[in-house]
This record gives sequence, C-alpha cells and structure tokens, in this order.
Amino acid sequence: MKIIFLLSIWGFFTVILFRWAPKELDTSVVTVMPKEILEQYMVESNDAVKITLQGAIDEGKSRENVPTIDVRVEWRDSSTNQTIHSSDIWNVYLLKDPDGYGESSKIFRMSDKDRNEVDLVVFLESKSDSPISLVMVTDFKPIVTSYALLYAALLLVGFYVLIALELTDHTFAALLMANTGLAIITALGNRPSLSTIMSWVDIETLTLLIGMMIIVGIMSETGVFDWLAILAYRISKGHSWPLVYLLGIITAIMSCILDNVTMLLLMGPIAIRLCEAVKVQTPLVLLVVVMYSNLGGALTPVGDPPNVIISTNEEVVKSGINFPVFVMHMLPGVICSMLVAAPFFYLTMRNKMFRLTHEQIRASAYREASRRRLTAEVAERATMIRNSYMPRKARIRPAGNYFETLAFLETHYGIQDTPLLVKCLIVLTITVLGFLLHPLPFMSGGTLGWVSILGAILLIILARRKDIRSVLIHVEWAALIFLAALFILVEIVDRLGLIHWLSDQTVSVIVSVNERHHTLVAIILILWITAILASIVGNVPVTTMMLKLILDLANNKKIKVSLSPLVWSLTYGACYGANGTLFGSTANIVGAAIARQYGYRLTFLQFSRYGLPLTIITLLIVTAYLLIAHVVFSWHKS
Repeated sequence: MKIIFLLSIWGFFTVILFRWAPKELDTSVVTVMPKEILEQYMVESNDAVKITLQGAIDEGKSRENVPTIDVRVEWRDSSTNQTIHSSDIWNVYLLKDPDGYGESSKIFRMSDKDRNEVDLVVFLESKSDSPISLVMVTDFKPIVTSYALLYAALLLVGFYVLIALELTDHTFAALLMANTGLAIITALGNRPSLSTIMSWVDIETLTLLIGMMIIVGIMSETGVFDWLAILAYRISKGHSWPLVYLLGIITAIMSCILDNVTMLLLMGPIAIRLCEAVKVQTPLVLLVVVMYSNLGGALTPVGDPPNVIISTNEEVVKSGINFPVFVMHMLPGVICSMLVAAPFFYLTMRNKMFRLTHEQIRASAYREASRRRLTAEVAERATMIRNSYMPRKARIRPAGNYFETLAFLETHYGIQDTPLLVKCLIVLTITVLGFLLHPLPFMSGGTLGWVSILGAILLIILARRKDIRSVLIHVEWAALIFLAALFILVEIVDRLGLIHWLSDQTVSVIVSVNERHHTLVAIILILWITAILASIVGNVPVTTMMLKLILDLANNKKIKVSLSPLVWSLTYGACYGANGTLFGSTANIVGAAIARQYGYRLTFLQFSRYGLPLTIITLLIVTAYLLIAHVVFSWHKS
C-alpha cells in the first residue's frame, strides 16, 4: 500500500509535467511620461490577468508625498469597442531613489464571465514629475480558481501525512510534495520555468548553513565537544540532575553560535554515554537536550534554521534587523524560558528519570561488554583523580563510580588536536565578528551567507585540507535539499492563495479591534498561530509560509503594525512551537534518530507528553515579554 501510494503521487506529477511545457510570460518595458496616461493593448485576453511591475517601486506601505503609477485594466468588446468591465485603480508607489528596485503584483478579474471576443487594455497613469520606466510582466492565466485554497491545504496535509505516518523521510516527502505542487499549478495553466523555480530557493540561507556546517564539522574533529561533555561530568561530580542540566545548558549555549541540528549530532552520542554511566533514562535526557537546543537556538540568527530564513530575508534586513538587534530583542525571552524549563523538567521527570527500561539495560550491557576494558592507564588516572580530590573544598560529594568513569572518559575522549582547535577558534571568532559587524557601512556586502562561507574557506586553508571531499562530508546535504524543496513548496502554496487568505483573515481580526490594540492582537495571533502550526507541520515550512504573511501584514494599509514585533513573534513561535511534538523541528527528528541508532526509542507520545506543556508555558512567558516590550513600552519605535 505504501509503494502504491507513493507511485500514485509520482505518476500524477510525472504525467502532468511531461504533458505541459513551461509557460513564457509576456514581458515588456514601459515608459510613462510625467502626468500622462499610457495605454497598453494586450494581444491575448482572458477574464483574469496578473500584472507585475518591476523597477523603482516601493514594496512597503503607502507614504505621503510619494509619486505613484495608477494602473487600471479595461475589457472591451472587440466589435463595438465598448467597455464591458473596468477594474479599480491600483496605486503603485514609487521609490524616491530612481536607481532602487522593487516589485509589486496584482490580479485583475472581470466580473462578467462572458469573454467572447474581448480586448484587454492596461492604463498606466503617472503621478510623477519625471519619466518612469518599468518592466511589466503580464500573466494571462493566473491562478484564480475557487479550488486553489483546497489544493494548497491538501498539499500541506499530504506533506504532514507522509512525515507523520513515516511513509518516507522528511527530505523525500518535501521533494514529492514540491513536485506535486508544481503539477497542480501546471494543470491550472501556470507552469513556471526551471530558472523561475530555482529563484524561489533562498540561496543566502543555504549558503549560511553550508558555511556553518563546515566550520562545526572541522571543529568536531578536535574533540572539543567531547571535552565539554566531560567538563559537565566533572562539574556535576557524576550526579544525574546537575549533569542533565549542564548538558542542556551547554547544548543551548553552543546552539546560539552553531546551528542546533549540528549540535545534536555532536552532543547526542556523548550524552548517551554519560546517561549510561550515571544510570538515568537516556530518552528523557535526550529529550531535555533537544528541547534546550530549540530554546537556545532561538537567540541568534544562526542558531536555528527558522532564524536563518527570517534574518536573511531582504525585507527584514532592510527594516534594520541585523545580528546585534536580533540578539538584543530575543535575549530576555530566551533567558526567562530557559530558567523556567529547569524546574519544569525536574517536576515532571523526577519520578521517571531513574526507572531504566529493559531496552536501556540491554543496550547499556551490550555496549559495556564491547567497550574497552579498564587499562592500566585508566586505573592509574582514576587513582590520581581520587588522590587529588579534596573533600573539604568540594561542595558536592562525588557519585559512587565517579572516579573510574571520569578516568575512562578523559583517557579515551577529550581534545585530540590542539593546533587545529586554535585555528577553529580563531576562524569562529572572525566569523562571529563578521555577523556582528555586517550591518556597518564598510561591510555592506558582507551578508550572513557570505560571512559564513568565507569563514569556512578560511578554515579549510588554515587546516590545510588537500582533499575537499573530507570537508564536504560534514555538510548535511539532505537537510539542505529539504530546505530547498520547502522553499519551492511554500512558494507554490503562496501562488495558490493560501497565505493571502490567511493574511486576509488575520487582518480582519486585527481591524475588528481598536487601532491602538492592533500591535497587541497581531503579536498574539502571529506567535500562537506559528507555534501551533510549527508543532503540527514543522517549524521550517511554517516559517517560510508565515514570513510571507507577516510581510503582507506589515505592508497592509488597513492596519498599523510595524514589522519588528511581528518578526520576534514569528521567531519565538517557530522555535518554541518546535518543542510541541516530535515533528516540530529537524533537531527533534535528529534526536530521535540518534536514540534509535543507540538502541533507544524516543516516541511521539513521549515527546509530546513533556513538550506540549513546556511549549505552552514558554509561549505564555514570551507573550507577556513581547506585550510589555512592544505594547507597553513600544521598544520597536525607539
């Protein structure tokens, strides 16, 4: 049944994509003289047309004393030349800088469906004191079917079904649904060219992730992450709860600088080894580490894939949101959430943390039998650690097997290549400085993606890597393909009108309240809608979809809401909503995969039992924080 289902999906989009070729849109350059009206007669006509104007166009809200181009479309009877239908006027606001660039689109529809032998005329009226040249792209077959929203919803539901029922892995599910979406818009007469499809993929985001994956991968070869885990064991003196908290805090802090997916790949195996050493339930500890990675990764633009998608968006960057500003606004909520998470885990897990399951006992016994025995070197080191221990100065008494376990860990793990670690730290420092300084005028070309990839190239040079294949093995290509497919899928969903529909519904709720409460309502709606959807579908696809939504809200003339508080609501909702279910983020899936690799099970119900309450608690905290910061004190206006 699984093969039949997947083959049905494949057959659907294969037949349609083979049947219809990509559609070329009508593109022309129009020049409108000052205070004049330009008439453009269209060769092809339809009951709907989508007009896209490109040039010195202001994509934001309307502003006073700004020149405009007023666009209107008429359908005329071919024989009598009488106007059958005339559209409303579309005001396109222009940039004061003639060298600027922007793009704006609108779909015009004819109310009278009888379109036999009609001509289509586009009127462009200039309200500028100087000539305006624009690129006009005309689409005579836009997607305006009443079933478009249903198709978009089915795409998202199908994507979730493929993942939830584990019919295939995440990357392949995204590829299948992206191709299915292309087949749907092709059947509706709107198939894009391959170059257009590739333009939907945010290369800046992928470049940032590739660079950081290479840096983290090379750094992992030094053994520094093993050393951090050993340090946590030494500080906790082998006691379970201090060790669990330290592992979570280390993961959260490192996830701020390095992406949380990579951190779990590095911290997961050593966390399992420490869990078996202190005799605590491994799946629960992995769950704590995963959730702390989602909480900590929310702090910076590079800590979590949703943050990368948001911070590299062109409109977000233009609004003045850069690396330091991002961290400054996210820091209070992240700190409060992490402080609350610690007692939450203790209160909900304290009765189950030491109940070892049969699978853990078997898996631990198997690895203990195959593990290297205590050598003379380990025994000697254990004696040295025991002799150096000073009970009077110690605040925490060590656990029973503390000295032997610590000796074993320090003998077989820890720093393996100090010179390479120094080089990695130098490159990482330069890269972080680049993230911090890129908004300054002298680094206007140093975007986050370029800083990341240039840092990776610098480390490759310093590490003297002669074979590039040894570097590329650190790149999670499946994760990058997953993101690229999601960008395409969300763009298709957008073209089918689902995001615009969500925007209209959100706007209708916001305008129903008093104007001074617009920001308050918008923050609550974006935060909680994003979190709920992220828990169900996953935070990466939801982020790409909701990012378009908040940009629409910020540019909507009916409401007065700044983009900044919407960005923070989206970021918190995506990162914290990921803790709701096992499918909330890629980091969650990686944690479950690591558990399965070592003989443990981290189930959907087990994850949700702790994740959903934590998600609700942390969302209540950041809701209060955002309302105080942006409604009471209007931080975004300062």
